Amino acid sequence: MSALPAAKPDPAAHLTGAQKCAILLLVLAETQAAEMLSGMTPAEVQQVGEAMLTVAEIAPDAIDAVLDEFLARTAQVTALDSQGRQVRQRLGKALGTPRAETIIERIGPPAAGRRFAVLDWVDGPALAKLIADEHPQAIAVVLAHLPEERAAATLDGLPEDLQPEVAARLATLQPVNIQDLAALEADLEAKLRGVGTNRDQATLAGTEFTAAVIKKARGRGALLEALMSVNADLAAELESQQFIFEDLLGLSQKDMQLVLREVDPGQLAVAIKGASALLKDQIFGAMSKRAASQLQDELADRGPMKRSEVDAAQRDICRTVRRLGDSGALTLPTAGEAML
Repeated sequence: MSALPAAKPDPAAHLTGAQKCAILLLVLAETQAAEMLSGMTPAEVQQVGEAMLTVAEIAPDAIDAVLDEFLARTAQVTALDSQGRQVRQRLGKALGTPRAETIIERIGPPAAGRRFAVLDWVDGPALAKLIADEHPQAIAVVLAHLPEERAAATLDGLPEDLQPEVAARLATLQPVNIQDLAALEADLEAKLRGVGTNRDQATLAGTEFTAAVIKKARGRGALLEALMSVNADLAAELESQQFIFEDLLGLSQKDMQLVLREVDPGQLAVAIKGASALLKDQIFGAMSKRAASQLQDELADRGPMKRSEVDAAQRDICRTVRRLGDSGALTLPTAGEAML
């Protein structure tokens, strides 16, 4: 009796899940590949993109093996249960559970219900009108589930007297109980005739998120001033994240000269004490030789200064810069981004 032929080794056995996904994307039509990529997070897109470079010259039999595996797996899917357990299982095997769960969060029903997914179809002004009659805490929860750009547009669309309280609650938002989320979602479902979601408790927003939202809002100057009457400490913290002193590096020489004309020289001498050597050089370079020499002499004469005094002077100058930016007199750079 002749021996059975030895099983051929799997030519795709050495490939990772990301590489298999990359191969599948490369053989699909552009529109199909784009649709698949749209369901991934930026980190996952980057990982798959990097994997594409590693499989650019892969053997044809490995490509066939990946396609066979894909077809075999999809052939086993007859119907999806309401909780998406089959989708979770297959994505978990292909990509690993943590990465699979991240993708599941973005797929939507039936694999997972993303909270407030129905709001994706409502623009900022319309959404603001929709939720304006909700409690400020509820509005903050809604904003915390939106991308920063849409959250800013929605905040802009709320009544001006409501904005500071919503911003304060957004910055101090604590983990939200799932029952409270369900009640809020049900209210929005009734208004939009959309679908609900059912995720577990989550940590939302915070000062960093709120500062980014306010920074992109058109009326950020007035909003921060109004917020001072609601919560002065919180307003100061959010304001400090809008534009820091080192962000002056991103100003053009023309805009820097405008700022220098607007600030008090004595205050500048205090503020520049805590600046980097690069920023000092840029400030001196925007001045006349005589003014730069005078400022350098004043710096040398002042000697050591309290950190609190330097910080206060820098904040005052940053307020001046933000005021000039809000008025259109100069172009505010992205934090930490220099102009070329």
